[in-house]
Amino acid sequence: MIILNSFSNMLIDVIIRKAKAADKNMVLEFCKTTFSWGDYIADVWDYWILEGNLLVLTENNSTVAICHSSFFDKQVWIEGIRVNEKFRKKGFAKNLVLESESLAKNKNCTISQMLIAKNNKKSLHLAKNLNYKKESIWNFYYLIPKKLEKKTNVTIAINNKKIIDFLLSHLSSYVKSWRWIPLTKTKIESLIHEKRILYTKKNNEIDTMIIFTESEHFEKTLMLTMFTGSKNGIDEIIAYFQNYAIEKNITRIQILTESTLHKIKNLDKKFSFCLMKKKL
Repeated sequence: MIILNSFSNMLIDVIIRKAKAADKNMVLEFCKTTFSWGDYIADVWDYWILEGNLLVLTENNSTVAICHSSFFDKQVWIEGIRVNEKFRKKGFAKNLVLESESLAKNKNCTISQMLIAKNNKKSLHLAKNLNYKKESIWNFYYLIPKKLEKKTNVTIAINNKKIIDFLLSHLSSYVKSWRWIPLTKTKIESLIHEKRILYTKKNNEIDTMIIFTESEHFEKTLMLTMFTGSKNGIDEIIAYFQNYAIEKNITRIQILTESTLHKIKNLDKKFSFCLMKKKL
């Protein structure tokens, strides 16, 4: 428990602590209108509580802000920063991020990352003031599952030096449950073993490559991290996963890529995000 301020004469106590199940209703109430479409916190709250890295900030015993962290090797992923609109402009988001970074340092993390919508100027300003730098821009596309009468030429990756070297030189991370997880040789070998890496070829060379995972927090949701090559390679991958989703009873396909995809039927671009990074 971290006590940020305690002013006995003003009866104001601001505390950061680990979230409890009892905080849920109060948090979900002030998160209902975070975005125009609502928020996803209700879907992930129980998972985050179980993971044990969900922080809340309270003012006079009222829960008014939250922040969640995940740890991968030497990296911390910070997400879900929310502040009750009645308690903003008090530095609460900043304090939660700094406390998350402190926890990360105690776990020997050397890098902190977070994802912020490209049009979220307030959050980008906060990140900049906390010395985060823009690492890259990622585009989010939504693909509708559809049975297609088309034979696709897609190859399942095998464990060899060419595949590993290609990935390490073209992608620094892959997306799983909306967390950008660092790609290492060991991680790539694990994904290959799980048959999670597919690619197309052009002139007998690797063209478009996909790492795909199923969301841990959202049911029947497939997440694709895409490195793009030729237009034909992209089309082959898109068609493959539209059919795959139908066969596996997947209802949502989400694609994250640093590229801008050409117009494809049943593919809809949603948002662009800034991947932010800071050395701890």
